[in-house]
Amino acid sequence: MNVKNKKQRLIFFLPVFIQGGASESIIKLSKFLINHNYSILLISIGKNVHKNYLKKIGCNIIELNTNRALFSILALRKIIKTEMVKNYSKTVLISNINYANVISLISSFKLKGVKTILTERSSLSELSIYEGFFDFFKKKTIFFLAKYFYKFSDLVITNSNFEKRFIKKNFNIKNIQCIYPASILKVEKEKYNINKKINNIKKIIYVGRLSKEKGVITILRALAIIKNKLDFKLEIYGDGKEKKSILEFIRSNNLQNDIVFYGYIKNKKKIFSNKDLFINASWFEGLPNALVQSINNNIFPICSKSPGGNLEVIKYGQLGLSFKTNNSYDLAKKIMLFFKKKIKLNQSKRVKHMENFTQKKSNQRYLKILKNLN
Repeated sequence: MNVKNKKQRLIFFLPVFIQGGASESIIKLSKFLINHNYSILLISIGKNVHKNYLKKIGCNIIELNTNRALFSILALRKIIKTEMVKNYSKTVLISNINYANVISLISSFKLKGVKTILTERSSLSELSIYEGFFDFFKKKTIFFLAKYFYKFSDLVITNSNFEKRFIKKNFNIKNIQCIYPASILKVEKEKYNINKKINNIKKIIYVGRLSKEKGVITILRALAIIKNKLDFKLEIYGDGKEKKSILEFIRSNNLQNDIVFYGYIKNKKKIFSNKDLFINASWFEGLPNALVQSINNNIFPICSKSPGGNLEVIKYGQLGLSFKTNNSYDLAKKIMLFFKKKIKLNQSKRVKHMENFTQKKSNQRYLKILKNLN
């Protein structure tokens, strides 16, 4: 006689499992859930750069060998059906980001016995930003399919209240919750980030992927505008396909002596210690971990007013400044304003607000949802 395994089988589907906020959030959540008697399967399209670590903590890994996400539908459906007949108490498919959510819902369509949770780790508003006809057609198709299929999910989870309101309004979905990502392990309550200067150089940092939508060129344009007014050093932590274009812009604007690239660094203390200013210039966001981490490490942030969670993180201007998205002149003005007025973070507000982004709070909310998922 087959005895049902008391464990739930959680299938996470993230097509591109690279360095970045979405992968980081799933890894933290997976480790927590394994320690609470859940079984984890992580599916990516192509290489999962975190595979060795994930296997070490007890996750199962499948890397689909397909060229495009669309071609993964049949393979994903086959995997789901295989997992459903195993002796788990429940099978839950947890998908991440819009196009993957659509693929997951199509792959699991009319499969009785599997629960589907969709998570929006970016903003669906990104589908209104496109380059050329093909990109326009692709994104409009994804939005149309999302609007139709999302209602078949058991739950939609967003990582910002902005996105929750957007989906409720545009998709008419009621079963939706907002859970902030596990951006920080704990709240840093000490003012340890006191910049011990040996000169007057202002230390500015950007942390994140080097892709067009992250707006790194906007940051560089703003710094080029104020180059003769401010003695600064911009430290860039991250890598990506736009690095070549960024380097070309730096050379053409004679910023070589003002910019330093460090690539990906795991040691957050090294990134955030002894810095003056953090800048996020994204065109759209989910809820950026690095923005949260900057405030937690007592570094003043300036961020774009992009769709997504940016303004929630800076508490709508109480814990940072914001500028018009993709507007380097407005950003330049805000940088100069910050240094001229020597604006400081309100410590009591900072500490209280950061409690919303801890691993403990985020993980416990996911755990509660999974336990009550019927």
